Amino acid sequence: MCPLVRGGTVAIAGELRAGTTVVMEELVRRLSGGSAGVSLFTLAPWTPVSIADTLKQDGFSEGTMGPVQTFYFRSEEGAWTPERLAGLAGVDVVIRLSAELAGRGIHPTVDPLTSRSRLLEAQSHDRGHVELAARIRTAIGALLVPPSDGPQADPLALERAEKLLRFFAQPFYVAEPYTKRPGATVGLAESLRVCREILDGVHDAVPVKAFYFTGGMDAVLANAAAR
Repeated sequence: MCPLVRGGTVAIAGELRAGTTVVMEELVRRLSGGSAGVSLFTLAPWTPVSIADTLKQDGFSEGTMGPVQTFYFRSEEGAWTPERLAGLAGVDVVIRLSAELAGRGIHPTVDPLTSRSRLLEAQSHDRGHVELAARIRTAIGALLVPPSDGPQADPLALERAEKLLRFFAQPFYVAEPYTKRPGATVGLAESLRVCREILDGVHDAVPVKAFYFTGGMDAVLANAAAR
């Protein structure tokens, strides 16, 4: 939903209790082995000193490894409104983290409705990826921002959106000491395929809970079989 730009910049816009530090550290560890640099701008309502202290206490990398550099900025408290997000227009990618999704138990708390990437806006990017991302936003938007009046979304469409949201919840490697689950990596091709299949109804018979906090589709089906 917000693919990173090689050699580009990423703004991590996090609210309190949205897991900003954990997402930043996971990105640092996953990207540190590559050859192309990326700059992470971490925006959170804490002072940079307190962030650094927290990272040291938890055994984290302090935000810089290999070609990845992290810069900390203190942001104002409160939700990331459209106006605040507009102030990040100069960066290539915005990963907006939502405390509301944290309340739903979705981790990482990446908001698919307000996160963005220049890659998905570029005419040269894979059209299938761009169109699928738009379908996902429409589906999840009906779930997270239901209309105040008028017809409600189809219950089956909402159930598919719930599956998408839970499929986006994924065990992190840096969180293993806390979740007691091994981290999971799901490649781009499989991620796109599973999302498309969910929207097309291929997995309507699979329970919503089976998609939660797991890896690829094989792991989802294994979860379903174990229930």
